[in-house]
Amino acid sequence: MPARPSRRSLLLGAPAAIAAAAALSSCGSSSTSSTGGAASAPASGGGGTFPVTVEHALGSATVESAPQRIVTIGWGSQDVLWALGLQPVAVPQVTYGGLPDGTYPWWAGHFDAATTSFLPSPDSGELPFELIAEKAPDLILGVYSGMTAEDYATLSKIAPTVAYPDAPWKTSWQDQATLVGRAVGKEAEAEQLVADLQADLTARADAAPVLKGKTFSYVYGEATGLSVYLPGDSRVDMLHDLGMVDSPGVTTLAGTTTEFYTEVAKERTLDVAADVIVGYGGLTRAELVADPVFATIPAVASGAVAWLEDQTLVAATSATVLNLPWQLDRLVPLLSAAAEKSPA
Repeated sequence: MPARPSRRSLLLGAPAAIAAAAALSSCGSSSTSSTGGAASAPASGGGGTFPVTVEHALGSATVESAPQRIVTIGWGSQDVLWALGLQPVAVPQVTYGGLPDGTYPWWAGHFDAATTSFLPSPDSGELPFELIAEKAPDLILGVYSGMTAEDYATLSKIAPTVAYPDAPWKTSWQDQATLVGRAVGKEAEAEQLVADLQADLTARADAAPVLKGKTFSYVYGEATGLSVYLPGDSRVDMLHDLGMVDSPGVTTLAGTTTEFYTEVAKERTLDVAADVIVGYGGLTRAELVADPVFATIPAVASGAVAWLEDQTLVAATSATVLNLPWQLDRLVPLLSAAAEKSPA
């Protein structure tokens, strides 16, 4: 059985600023901005019709008026705010795949250090409740997060809090946008944003017909085994939008758990056989291909592997409304090159 990657390593190939434990993928820390004190300027409110009530998996949040001081936790909510022209007062610290200043490249032109400060990213998995309270928020957004019921109860005493719609770490970029848009009084703008991005995604899929119908498995790889992302995870669902389909093994594995991923012992490597293997982790592509067990996967043997060794791109595959164009510019060519070598 492979060593269990922490939720943080799996998410930060995505990004969970609040996920637990140290990453086995040696995520490390980027340089970051100050985490202390309230932001120097409030966020601009949404200007919609209030009050508004947003239902979510942990309850409901009623926002009485256009929020001025928004704090985000988890992943993605801040990107929606920036895309809608709003500035949060605090966002999670970037700890994986960031630029030297502690931001992501798709934040350019949006992030303003004079307005938005970083909350620390605790490896313990505990939210920094006191620091969140110090920001004096009037809205807390964690629509793509691992927020627990206990976390929600504490956060709701600080400010109205919006959690995920269904389950932890299973919020599509589309639902991120619509939930945040509703909470800040910009639901129509958020829906238009989703429509525009979906049209771009469809156009990119049409321009890459080699991907249509190709089966895939998206994995986190280590020398000892694999962890496999499952349908409902944003990385997997975005590849569906590009016309790719789950491998039969992934479909079977998805019926065994409600988590966003599952582990596959090295001796069960063929369970993830697919036309294309997409992945990242503690292995380089060269190490994956050279491994005599992983090489038994037909896609690995034929070179049909899109192995992501750029941490920023790995992070971006957890899609948000801001990073979609950035990641697709880089990911679609890698996927297409791999699909052309598919053994199928």
